[in-house]
Amino acid sequence: MSGRRVRWMSICLLLFFPALSGCAPPPEGGGAKRGAMDKFVCIYTGAGAVLAKDVEVALDRLAVLYRELDERDIREGGLGSCALLIVPGGYTAQCVDALGEEGFQRIREFVAGGGGYIGICAGAYIAARRVEVPGRPAGLGVIEIENERRAGKGLKRIRIAKGEHPVVEGCDGELEIWYQNGPMIGAGQGVEVLAVYEGGSAAIVCSTYGRGRVVIFSPHPEGSLEGGVDPRRVGTLRLLENAIAFASKGEGRR
Repeated sequence: MSGRRVRWMSICLLLFFPALSGCAPPPEGGGAKRGAMDKFVCIYTGAGAVLAKDVEVALDRLAVLYRELDERDIREGGLGSCALLIVPGGYTAQCVDALGEEGFQRIREFVAGGGGYIGICAGAYIAARRVEVPGRPAGLGVIEIENERRAGKGLKRIRIAKGEHPVVEGCDGELEIWYQNGPMIGAGQGVEVLAVYEGGSAAIVCSTYGRGRVVIFSPHPEGSLEGGVDPRRVGTLRLLENAIAFASKGEGRR
């Protein structure tokens, strides 16, 4: 193959598959490190939260102190010990049924009072006013988004849309992130779009609810144990740490 042809093929590849920029490694002593908050990062590990372990492994890598809460803990006031709640990926309908309206109300009150909420995949679906499962039951309604259900699994490209925002600090251009049936997000009033998929649908968004901060991920910044995706290797661990540092600082929390 001639040198001219090789150069031409290289140019075509760059045009159709632009180089990934990704995220810089998390800074030393970042805001989500152990001891930086006076309350726990809490993870919902109850019914439906089958991907909670992926988040826990990522938090261990970040040296973040966390506590597990199931649906009963949430209904019985367990959020009082939390700086923020992470609802991970899993089976959305099971999460809805397990938490019920009482659990949802506890979460709403927690966020409205200044607590943080990070919803990943299933946690993104339940955050909307209506949950895209059969019957479209009422969701948390802590952020003005509309979700469209999609199926699929693997690495997907996203583009950072608002690079100056703290949640995507240190991330530029495009990066690959693990995707597993997450929603295509339509952003409503007061919602900031931080990253988008190649088709233009929002992938990462944030907003406020009362005095609290809400960060929503359609894909999985924590990577995937099942898929063998290490978030340090693909560069998305920084997104999770940024989101924790940001969401834990709602009004009245420092």
